[in-house]
Amino acid sequence: MEIKPIALADGLEFAREVREGTIITLRADGRPQSSDVHHAVDGNTIVFSVLPTRAKVFNIERDPRVVYHVSHEGSYLSFDGTAEVSPIATETHGPAMDTLIDAFRAVAKKEHPDWEEFREAMVRERRRAIIVTPTSVVGLIRPVWS
Repeated sequence: MEIKPIALADGLEFAREVREGTIITLRADGRPQSSDVHHAVDGNTIVFSVLPTRAKVFNIERDPRVVYHVSHEGSYLSFDGTAEVSPIATETHGPAMDTLIDAFRAVAKKEHPDWEEFREAMVRERRRAIIVTPTSVVGLIRPVWS
């Protein structure tokens, strides 16, 4: 089997269908730290929400270089890129909340049954979003046999 380069757009399309992955960040001492998350692909970025005290938040704020890995049924991709962390949601309406709502819609692929409840929970939990901007991808997408 010939291994062909993977176009970033093709990799993102694969990630859009998988929706679970692992973000790998760098600890202060340079060692990798990994976290499993549920993500959405929004245009050319990978997004997910996070609690503000998680190691990945501190790691990304210190060093935005990340690897985002997805795998499914023998296929696997590793995206190199950078990540940013949105501001903490401190009010039920505003840009930080808009980012969290967009992330929820993309991950859940549906509307929340009670947006006010969602907004209040995001503020109470001080939620943030992580936005990964991939710059390249390597791996293997196996064909689906019919």
